[in-house]
Amino acid sequence: MSEHTKERTTENFAEIHIRIPGDKKVKIKELIENMLNLAEVRYIIRDEADDDSLSMEEIFPDLHSGSAIRGLRYREGMTQAQLAEKIGVKARHISEMEKGRRAIDKETAKRLAKALNTTYKIFL
Repeated sequence: MSEHTKERTTENFAEIHIRIPGDKKVKIKELIENMLNLAEVRYIIRDEADDDSLSMEEIFPDLHSGSAIRGLRYREGMTQAQLAEKIGVKARHISEMEKGRRAIDKETAKRLAKALNTTYKIFL
């Protein structure tokens, strides 16, 4: 829900992000607002300066590459033992990686990626 309208703003709406030179910001913002007003379009313009969004690290301070293993493993319907067998490691190692207690080297990341249908870079 939008704080400004108290109505759902995600249904049938498109979100547009643009990057413009800072010295043109005020002029371009005014032009866009004028166009939207002429078209009688309801809108919200948010500026990076008043952006109150949070980073992933702020929301999930304990997030690490092992979290991705767990989520992708569940998506693929695999147990830790099944994944371990598929990539050639002990089940204990999968558990340790998921908890962030075991580092994931590039070769293990590639085997994980193949088994979990994703890119290996997510684990590094």
